Amino acid sequence: MEETVRLRIVKEAAELFNAKGYRNVTLSELAARLGMSKKTLYLYFSGKEEIAEAVLGLTMNAIAGFVAEQMKRDGDPLGVLQETFRSIKNEIVKLHPIFLEDIQKHAPALWERLERFRARQLVFIEELLTRAKQAGQIRDVHPRLVAAMMMDSIQRMVRPDYAAKHGFTMPDVADTLFVLFVEGLRADGKM
Repeated sequence: MEETVRLRIVKEAAELFNAKGYRNVTLSELAARLGMSKKTLYLYFSGKEEIAEAVLGLTMNAIAGFVAEQMKRDGDPLGVLQETFRSIKNEIVKLHPIFLEDIQKHAPALWERLERFRARQLVFIEELLTRAKQAGQIRDVHPRLVAAMMMDSIQRMVRPDYAAKHGFTMPDVADTLFVLFVEGLRADGKM
């Protein structure tokens, strides 16, 4: 029962955060939408930041589960990388840029947690690039270095502030970055 209530709170908070951003949502507003008191909210979460962390946690858990599932797959490593990237992007777009931008600006500890999570995906990317190199799919490059460069580029560019600064969406930036890396790596130059 307690977990059901927590999930209900998180889902309602996600809707509010995506509509108004993190900064513009109050616990009073969230409690009213849920038909409960703020005091009841505090029985489940210590505050708004913990609720936002749970919202991000849903996305990160979905991504982590998908990555773990993909790590078990055999076959075309670049195809697995591409499919995984698409699935990750589909999860990320569930989080509205206004929410992510507010997290980046007003909840730096949460943003840092998100950045650390993204950095942990380095092992997955390196493993797939190593398999692709062994299969002759990519150029003779060091997979760990390429994975590090890819993750650093993602962390630098696939951000709300970067996308907005250049007049694009985060998915546009992510798609372009992915294409540039994969196309540049391919030994045959074909996608």
